[in-house]
Amino acid sequence: MASIGFSFTLAGGQKALAEVLADEAAKKAAAKHILTMGLDATLNQFPGRVGTPHVVWVHGAPEFKAAVERQSQGQIYVEVHDGGALGGQAELLKKVQQGAVQAGSCSMQNAAQLVPVLNVLDVPYAIGRDDNFWRLLFSKEFNDIFRKGTEDRRLVVAFAHPWSRKVMLSHNVTTKVRLPNDLAGMKIRVTASKLEQMAFHILPASATPIAWAETFSALKDGVMEGLHLAPGSGYDVGMAPVIGQIIDTDWMYNTDSIWLNKTWLDALDPDLKEAVMEGAFEAQTHVFDTYKEILRDTFGIMPDSPADAGFRAAGTEMTFLTEDERAIWEKTLSVADNPSLQEAIDTYGREAYDTAVKVARSDADTAPVRWWKL
Repeated sequence: MASIGFSFTLAGGQKALAEVLADEAAKKAAAKHILTMGLDATLNQFPGRVGTPHVVWVHGAPEFKAAVERQSQGQIYVEVHDGGALGGQAELLKKVQQGAVQAGSCSMQNAAQLVPVLNVLDVPYAIGRDDNFWRLLFSKEFNDIFRKGTEDRRLVVAFAHPWSRKVMLSHNVTTKVRLPNDLAGMKIRVTASKLEQMAFHILPASATPIAWAETFSALKDGVMEGLHLAPGSGYDVGMAPVIGQIIDTDWMYNTDSIWLNKTWLDALDPDLKEAVMEGAFEAQTHVFDTYKEILRDTFGIMPDSPADAGFRAAGTEMTFLTEDERAIWEKTLSVADNPSLQEAIDTYGREAYDTAVKVARSDADTAPVRWWKL
């Protein structure tokens, strides 16, 4: 089912749902091209939906739809199918690659199955703090290596939202975790990211792949002690009641992204292709401008978060590491001290890794730029 309620939000909630549906049908009928976009999350954009207004792994999708339709002067209509109606992330990305749909949501971690060089972005502490990721994302080097790697496989990164992963532990854990050794013996749910799994093999914890749908009950019932995730994603799916503590380890990201099919994009008239890219730029700028506010006020995981925000309101304890404590995590997971990480970097791309680290840790600007013009 297509989610065509975006304009309800964009209209400030003033239109009745029936009027919104009629407007969307008229826009679709008048368009020259249909851009079908699949999202693996259910959006809270019009009456009857649940969840937070900012579903982090598809953050910016409503803005992208509105911007593309406006920039193309109505020649492109963006038809959105959310809630996983067109498949989960891995399936969606394959559909985008094949051209079955023109756009879809998928993290770069899941995309690494199709584009192996993306794995080097997950090397523990390779990138560092959030500003470093933005600096890398808007660089010519990112275009030349990582975007090119995806485009060689008929995929274009429209926009991305790199949320830091943190160690999140259930209420059943009574140990206050601040250092790697505090995780000894704990079972931590991990994703399919090869580098994430390697990191937990290095730490004194057990990396435990488990189906996402089973994670809540596994935490609640004590089957496992925690998970490694961007807290916003956990909050969006209702994890707050079972999370007792969150530790800002921040060694890698949930780099959630919206992807386009390169063949479809390149076949557009030049002015319409530019309209799509301008729409992507508007969405990317929106994500960049709002992500700190969302972390603070919606998910409640910042030092200055209000008491009634997100995890803080749910009673979850946020642990902010000191610089000395963070240095211990970085030393434990350092590339220099772990041959397995060195081997992984050599496998996925030593030059790409070295370049990413250099750019991320430079003093270049972090502000969004029109990356396709670099």
